[in-house]
This record gives sequence, structure tokens and C-alpha cells, in this order.
Amino acid sequence: MIGDRATFDALRGAVRLILGDRAGLAAMDTSIAGFWASFAAMAILAPAVLVTVTMELAALGEAYPAGTGPGTGAMVASAVLTYVLGWIAFPAMLAVLARPLGLGRVFVPWMVARNWTTVPASLPYVAVLALWGLGLLSRQALGGATLAALGFSLFCGWRVARLAGGQAPMAAVGFTLLDFLLGVAIEVSLDRLFDT
Repeated sequence: MIGDRATFDALRGAVRLILGDRAGLAAMDTSIAGFWASFAAMAILAPAVLVTVTMELAALGEAYPAGTGPGTGAMVASAVLTYVLGWIAFPAMLAVLARPLGLGRVFVPWMVARNWTTVPASLPYVAVLALWGLGLLSRQALGGATLAALGFSLFCGWRVARLAGGQAPMAAVGFTLLDFLLGVAIEVSLDRLFDT
């Protein structure tokens, strides 16, 4: 499934959506089968998550004296669960609320676009961490670069809510922030659970 023509078409469509072209949605399979297939984007980004976890482990190694920081196993388990739950929390919540909010018609196309668009939307953040890990980005520049990457990711979520979800500008802001805050809540909860 990953690497087939439909995946490449969906990713090209995702880039078009980010650039403001609603026709990018036509490159994606917005059927129920396409909805489930769009979660293949999780696997595409898995190597990037590995880079992220590796960089975070390196940062913790610098921050804590040997043997005093969180355990590697706990951190990896927390990161994996955060990743998986972060992908499914917003679609699950929106599936429950779709009918009361009148989103039944746009739910599947919106989530398909959300999933595929997450791939290009995540690339700046991965690049920032990779540059930092390679020593090409200073710790002082890391914070600003990370915020810029986050801003780009939020913009992509907003664009998808507007074009694929048919939301008004401020409603799109609200849904984008809800998706982001769900991810933050999951990460904080799991960090506490695993004491990382």
C-alpha cells in the first residue's frame, strides 16, 4: 500500500491543499475504504518519529547526569503511544460529534485530507530536529525553528479544515487548535504515566 500510485497521488494532493488548491482533494480516495487507507500516513511518518525520539533521548542525555534521567524504555513506550493515540484521538472525537455538529457529509473527506496532509506538514519539524542532531542548528536557534515548524503544521491543519472540512475561518482555527491540544493532552498524560 505504501509506495503505490494512490499514496503518491494522495501526497501530491496534500501538497496542493496546503498551497490552497481545493482540487488536491480529488487526488485522494475519500471513500470509507480511502479513510482507512489514509492511516498509512502513520507508517510513512514512522521513521521521522524515530528521528524525533532519538533526538529527544540525546537532549535528555545532555540534560541529566548519567543514570538520573527517565528510562529509555519508558520514553520510547510513551512516544509510541503518544504517536498512535495522537493520530486517532481527533478523528474519533469528530466521529462522535459529526452528526450533532452537522459534519456528517464532510467528515470522511476531511479526515482523509488531514491524515495525508500530516506527512508534508510534519517535514519542517523533522528537518529542524535532524539539523539540530547533526550539529547544524544551535540550541539557541532550536526553539525558534521549532516554533516556526509548529506554526506551519497548524497552518496546514487550518487549511485542511477550510478546504476539505468546509469550515469558516474561525471555526477552522477552533478545530485545528482542538486537534493540537488533544495531542498535547495525550503526550502530557502519557509522560506522567510513564514518568518520563
